[in-house]
Amino acid sequence: MSTSPPPPQTTLLIGGSNGTATLCAILGDRSNPHNANHTLRVATRSAGTYLNDDGSSPRVWRCGEKKHLSDLVSADFLPTRMLTHVGAPNSVFVYGGAGDDGGVRGGGVGSMSQIERAISGVSAPDDGGVADVIILACPVSAHLSLLRRVARALYNLDAAGLLGSSNRPPILVGTLYGAGGFDWQSRIAFYSERPDGFVKWKRPLGLFALKAFPYLCKSLKPGEVTLHGRFPQLQVAVSPSNAYTRRHAGMILDRVLQTATTGKSLEFLGLCADEKLGGDGAVLEEAAVLTKVGYGGSYPGRAIETAANARNAIMIAAHTHKQLKQAKEGVSGSAAASVAATLSHPTAMLPASTNVGPDGLPANMNAMPNPRALDVLLTQSLSDHADPKSSLGFLTCTLNSTNQILHPCILVALFGGDGKVDPDNAENDDGTIYWNPTKELTSLPRFYADGAAKPLAGELITAIAGGEMYFVIDALERLLSPRGYDPITALHGGEPIGRRVMNWLGNSPHDLGERSGLTGAALRREWRGTFGGDGDCEGGGEFGNATGLINREKLLAKLMSYGLSHNSRLGAVLSPCLIDESYVNSEDGTIRIRPNPATRFFTDDVQHGLCIYLGLAELLGFDLERDMKTTLYVVRRLQRWMKKEFVLPRGGNECKNGNQRRLIVGSARDLAETSAPQSFGVHSVQELKQFLRLDLFGERHQATAEDRLMGSELVSRL
Repeated sequence: MSTSPPPPQTTLLIGGSNGTATLCAILGDRSNPHNANHTLRVATRSAGTYLNDDGSSPRVWRCGEKKHLSDLVSADFLPTRMLTHVGAPNSVFVYGGAGDDGGVRGGGVGSMSQIERAISGVSAPDDGGVADVIILACPVSAHLSLLRRVARALYNLDAAGLLGSSNRPPILVGTLYGAGGFDWQSRIAFYSERPDGFVKWKRPLGLFALKAFPYLCKSLKPGEVTLHGRFPQLQVAVSPSNAYTRRHAGMILDRVLQTATTGKSLEFLGLCADEKLGGDGAVLEEAAVLTKVGYGGSYPGRAIETAANARNAIMIAAHTHKQLKQAKEGVSGSAAASVAATLSHPTAMLPASTNVGPDGLPANMNAMPNPRALDVLLTQSLSDHADPKSSLGFLTCTLNSTNQILHPCILVALFGGDGKVDPDNAENDDGTIYWNPTKELTSLPRFYADGAAKPLAGELITAIAGGEMYFVIDALERLLSPRGYDPITALHGGEPIGRRVMNWLGNSPHDLGERSGLTGAALRREWRGTFGGDGDCEGGGEFGNATGLINREKLLAKLMSYGLSHNSRLGAVLSPCLIDESYVNSEDGTIRIRPNPATRFFTDDVQHGLCIYLGLAELLGFDLERDMKTTLYVVRRLQRWMKKEFVLPRGGNECKNGNQRRLIVGSARDLAETSAPQSFGVHSVQELKQFLRLDLFGERHQATAEDRLMGSELVSRL
């Protein structure tokens, strides 16, 4: 077996975030052999950050990475060491300036926008060609605006024939952090930007989103970034849901996430996922078959089987789904290890006889697969048929993100006093507190080490993440997932250790949904709305969110505060503060500070995090004041500091003058600034199902089929 260097790949990062800076240093490090043949582009508004003083050459970035003994258990008493990465992107495109509103479709190649140049590679100062993957490395609150720019550029390039032909692998569009309903935002972006007459993409597209942002990083000045730690798991949702797209996305993302050097593996989410992740194990079946017919190998060098190797390989037929199942059940021992390696380090789907050039690329990127792999790559499993757009995989990312729980709760604990302030009546409540840098030994409060250490933080997090959030995801999953599957609730609780503890204590989403009665009520309400009938949806008796539902709640709250405040990955993170310059205390150096509502701790995690839970709870028919009371308290407190109204103030939904009761989420003044389903015009479970059937990239499949039908010979005779 011969091994070639990594295949050529072009990665485009859009956004000037800390994550972009980190990837510039890691992926732009040309001394690392894993980065061979990898072209890295950056498209950003921040010219001064990513370009040198000459305004044209890319800036070199130095990243100091804090390596922990374990990313899974990164306690502050465990040893760490430092690594250094130094690198730069191949090219930088600055978008958003004057004259950057043109487009290739309207004015030809000479009028291309910077985003169009970055995607197509036309007139780029590198030889990477069309981007293989477009990654939004930006706050969640910027997803929709950037997706609209990307959609506009892709539509223009597609019309001009500059994206490549249909026989090339899909261009992947995605994010390293899939909170906020990334697939929902994609639908909105591509439908709102779709040109008249558009029907279908000439080259296919794919969408992906990681469940958790892989890096905890911070840049304080251009050219330098600190990587405090990496998230222990890499889990991704990919659409369309089929073996070919998953295999291609795995190969591309392995390069970006450097799984070969970190030892981590990429896990796919959704109905196709491993059974321990709530799926049917289709991804393991695919890997087992492809490995046994000679499509295994390891990254970074793609293992290309010669004809002789292929003849000597284990020939396991996979022409039927029955044989696929047999292949899965027969995996054990060394074969299982081989499958795990294949999942971690996907390779290109090349038949054994493929002609490979000196660059490691086949003459035809979509060469006909080995017959034994053709069935796997072309046909679909039952799980892929049930959820072809992997909507449940993306919902797993949206509803199991930890930041959207942790950040708001810690903000209230740190800046909100003892939690007894009534946000609806405290007119002067803006979160102001006092801090003494000399006594506390830090310039500002440490967000986790100081904020999460407060007992209120653990209490709020436990009440939401271990209770109210579980009510929502259990009921929603029962109404959306095929019977017997649980791809959303299987990944509850954030990191693996917390999930195991909650399950052991009888606090899983299924447990909480059953004890509260809310899941049953949601099912009865959906029955009545769909099929009619009378009866009390709540079923009588003890019902809803009540004290004592969460087993060992006080103990869990204490453990939560301790774990977050002693996490070595998080200890250096400072709070998002504004300093009151008008307040001066020269005697002991005390300063007056308040939270900065313009930071992502607010803009990402309130309207694109907690508001989604509240919107779904309202859609499911929950009594928000009773069943989501802690989440409502936190959002109402923070929206006051933000001077927004994402939910109605307490009492704002009361009936007046015989009018219908107002909706707490659906009637809020600033609903349109959130990712709650109501902001997309979705107000019921049935409407949510219809919304999730829409194409992610604006294609008109039904219109095409109807036009073909109306133009058929049979219809013309009618």
